[in-house]
Amino acid sequence: MPLDTKERNDIILGAVSMTGPIAEGQTRSEWDSQLKENAKSLALMLNDNSDVARTINMLSECKNFVGTILGVQKEASSTRGFVAIKTTESKFAPDGIETVRTERTDSSAEVKAFASRLRTELTGHRVLMWVEMQEIKNSAGQKVRILQHVQDLGPDPDFDPEEGKRITIEKMTKK
Repeated sequence: MPLDTKERNDIILGAVSMTGPIAEGQTRSEWDSQLKENAKSLALMLNDNSDVARTINMLSECKNFVGTILGVQKEASSTRGFVAIKTTESKFAPDGIETVRTERTDSSAEVKAFASRLRTELTGHRVLMWVEMQEIKNSAGQKVRILQHVQDLGPDPDFDPEEGKRITIEKMTKK
């Protein structure tokens, strides 16, 4: 489907912004080539099937809630990060502890870095999280909660690292 004038102009302006001014020693022809490459990248991102568009759509369907990350352990069977979170007591978490997993860490450097950040920088922090429900392949409709994104809200003054580690390991072994 052809773009309308506004969409086309937005892509051009975005590409100009990405490209920046002509650098010292750069020819106009080199700058034009970079501008066209940036315009192509932006146009492709607007496609409904682009990674960026799919990511935005996925985040819009996630459940949001706040909790303190108690700990992160690697699941040997799936290579996912297993995350224990202190939230509030509920029907699904009568003890106030919920669990989520990351995407698989063995197939994406981005996910591996995310899981590492959760473990090294955000354990003991309150976070706003985006959790997606994913159906497990080759299962009869079984779903798993996947942590897709977090926003750091700062350290939880009541966090006890030893208790967090104990609870995380306990929850992980009870699966």
